[in-house]
Amino acid sequence: MGVFGIEYPKEGKNKDLMARNVLNRGKKNPVSARVHKALDSFFEPYNKRLAKLLNNDKWLWKDK
Repeated sequence: MGVFGIEYPKEGKNKDLMARNVLNRGKKNPVSARVHKALDSFFEPYNKRLAKLLNNDKWLWKDK
């Protein structure tokens, strides 16, 4: 049994999963600036807590 009670894939199953074609690669539909700002504002406190907990600023999702 793996993390959170989830079973690890059976031997060889990982290869099958990794060999599948990715259907959504490259399809990016940007959200409006209004929605982006709303999502940023909503998730910011959670991302800050996560970044602090993990001691990793990549969770702050700051645009470069």
